[in-house]
Amino acid sequence: NNPSKDFVAVTLDEFRANWKYNHGDDKMQSFLAKTPIFVQWDDHEVTNNWYPTEVLVNSPLYEGNVSADELYNRSLQALIEFNPIESEFTYRSQRFGKHLEIFFPDFRSYRDPNPDNSNPTLTDMMGPEQVAWLKDGLKSSSATWKIISAHDPLGVVTGSEGDYDSFGNEDPAILGRELELQELLAFINDNGIENVVSLTSDVHFTAHVNLSPDRAEGGFTDFKPLDEFVIGPIHAGSFGPNYMDTSFGAQYEYEMGPLSLGYERWANLAPEVNELQSFGHASVSETGELHVKLIGIDGSVMYEKLMTPIIVDNSDSSSSTVASDSTESTGSLELPITTSNVFIQSGEVSDSSINIMARCNNEAGSTMKLWLDGAEMDSTDVNANTDFTHTFLVDGLSSRTKYSYQVQCIVADGTSLDSMEGSFTTAPGGDDEVEVSFVWAADLAGQGYGRNPNFSVTNANGETVTGGYIVFDTMEALSPDFALFQGDLIYADGAIPAAINYTNGTEVLGTWVNNPSKDF
Repeated sequence: NNPSKDFVAVTLDEFRANWKYNHGDDKMQSFLAKTPIFVQWDDHEVTNNWYPTEVLVNSPLYEGNVSADELYNRSLQALIEFNPIESEFTYRSQRFGKHLEIFFPDFRSYRDPNPDNSNPTLTDMMGPEQVAWLKDGLKSSSATWKIISAHDPLGVVTGSEGDYDSFGNEDPAILGRELELQELLAFINDNGIENVVSLTSDVHFTAHVNLSPDRAEGGFTDFKPLDEFVIGPIHAGSFGPNYMDTSFGAQYEYEMGPLSLGYERWANLAPEVNELQSFGHASVSETGELHVKLIGIDGSVMYEKLMTPIIVDNSDSSSSTVASDSTESTGSLELPITTSNVFIQSGEVSDSSINIMARCNNEAGSTMKLWLDGAEMDSTDVNANTDFTHTFLVDGLSSRTKYSYQVQCIVADGTSLDSMEGSFTTAPGGDDEVEVSFVWAADLAGQGYGRNPNFSVTNANGETVTGGYIVFDTMEALSPDFALFQGDLIYADGAIPAAINYTNGTEVLGTWVNNPSKDF
């Protein structure tokens, strides 16, 4: 890891430092400048498997007893400052033309305690208000495909006894949070809502999961089959595949994790084993076909499925796995903390608006100016109170239109620092029959695997890509209209040491080098 990170975040500045560490990668900067994003969060933006009201007692990560709510509040402020989102961060949806609407639930902020997830009574994941919002949105949507961007999986078990972190709990009975999922599945069935798909992450392996009433063991079968596509980490440790909860008949149609390649199930394999790192790509054609691909960070297609929007989904799926070569890091190259004077990114794009976030990396009080297609659009003063960040809200834009933008930071003596040129394309209108494509990604710099200047991957085109977060080069080459970031985009609860040994579960396979250290 170069640079490395030697702390667990507790203070606001430490949460901010996690974002600065990842945003310093030049491949990530390039991707973000050209691709609008929609940001969700999961647990590691705060701490592992956290839930509201939790008190971390005698945790080896923290001194004394620590309130997860206090960590949450600091992390939330940093999340808002360092991402193109407005001051209120919540569940929401966005329409993209005639055939696509994406729903962004929040499975973290409104949940009941994890230890309650095996109870025979309802344990909230979303809570009643959010469940009502999702029901209403799915029912009222006229989009052909209704995509749920689920940053925790519906069918795969995460966590363990006493700390089941998602819906499942390894018991075929419908318990805890599964009662909330049962309510949602029943509503979809009873209201004849078709073409609902879940895109998910979090579990550090790649899979296609199908939920079906034909296999359901929980005593409830009045629901429609549902496909869930699972991505692995984009640059973090890999493990699994995890156990499945059979309450709603979930089973793997495809799976690829350490166990699939003969390693131990819970091996924490480095990104060096790059065939286990992945992201998702989905596209909707002008005629409404949905094509989902699970793609390795080298660009090879691991698995894909083409779905036609009909009442009964009988489309065939095909899969292939492609492994690529990687080169162990042996040199002493050093990556800079950041390569940009002004960091920029855009997000929350609609058919008429965009949010543009920027940071003055000189860390001096500055006037920040936003330029759109060569014209000055807005300006504001930034200082240490927001860690020299600001998000501009731009509206009145034309749909399906590409715009370029740039941000300047001007200090008191008149010196101007300029960002790279960024770009985005606004969403199509609700009646536009056009193709839309996007990627989804999660789990960055986890399990101690950070920015390694010698990490090398030979991509699907035979080109060698070296250094840093290689996945962003691969995703950028696909020219997606936007990206879904499903959480764990920082690991505030874990250090990135100068070096870390990775194993197959029992024996050391190699050393991932993180150097030099960065002691912010």
